[in-house]
Amino acid sequence: MATTEDVRDNASEFTGEDRDKVRTSVVLPAYNEVDNIEPLIKEIQSVFQTEPTFSPYNIVIVDDGSTDGTRGVIRDLAEHNENVLGLLLSRNFGQSAALNAGIKQATGEFIVTLDADRQNDPQDIPDLLNMLISGDSESDSYDCVSGWRRDRNDPLTKTIPSAIQTRMARWTGPDIHDFGCTLKAYRSDALDEIELYGEGHRYIPAKLYNRGYRITEVPVNHRPRTEGSSKYGTKRLIRGFVDLLFQVFWNRYSTRPVHFLGGFGLISFGIGMLIGIHAVFSKYVLGVPLLPNLPRLVLTVALVLFGLILIMFGFLAEMITKLHYIERDPYRVEVVIGGGADNK
Repeated sequence: MATTEDVRDNASEFTGEDRDKVRTSVVLPAYNEVDNIEPLIKEIQSVFQTEPTFSPYNIVIVDDGSTDGTRGVIRDLAEHNENVLGLLLSRNFGQSAALNAGIKQATGEFIVTLDADRQNDPQDIPDLLNMLISGDSESDSYDCVSGWRRDRNDPLTKTIPSAIQTRMARWTGPDIHDFGCTLKAYRSDALDEIELYGEGHRYIPAKLYNRGYRITEVPVNHRPRTEGSSKYGTKRLIRGFVDLLFQVFWNRYSTRPVHFLGGFGLISFGIGMLIGIHAVFSKYVLGVPLLPNLPRLVLTVALVLFGLILIMFGFLAEMITKLHYIERDPYRVEVVIGGGADNK
């Protein structure tokens, strides 16, 4: 395992004045990774020394309430490395919150995120960043490059649920193979309006896609875990699935929820009315008594009321949506051409 002294020796000169000139910020959320932090920092520093194109750089390590000594390691690294910034959260808030805190502290033009368990390979960082600027012009380049763990070194208990979630996650819009890979590169301005909650870090590409940003992916190396233990479990899988359902709904109906809720409401109301009309016709035209068909009458009332409630919820959601977008536009203008305007 690399020592703190090794990491210090590999740190490039990075004064306080240079912090305003950072080109790339690397954000690492960490939870109980005491044996992985130092060697990972050494690897990242080595990558930027070998590939100086995206320097100056800094590394933002976010401790998410660790209990195994990770906080002490981060504190020591931050105090003795000018290009390392440590954030210590007051308790364990979850990976999305830790990433959000790190992104808000990042000052680079580009932001790279990766896990602190060393399964993501820092040697892939230049490939992601090069793809980020691969276009002939800014309008042709990408805003998010996602890592694709094509050959994962994880047990089936992780790979199978992840594969199912990824299949479903494509309903959110972007056509990428691996939503769960933390190794991603972004343009910092694309992340300015992104807030992360729950397991929302998985769906940053979906959030960006919803705002009209360009998304692509690059195959990356995935290494087996050699130190520490996995934090992946059943609870995290369930939370991620619920967040996925919300993200699918939000990306498709955030600007028109009445179309979704009102549509189902009208279907329910219509079916209930048809059953009710048939019951009335049977009673007063065909002479069939209503009492033996009481369950059908209960179903009729339930469907009609449920339909009306959904329609009303649709109207309420529409009004809430208007308030949500009152200070922001539900679209993003990429460039303005002509008329004396400066192209952005």
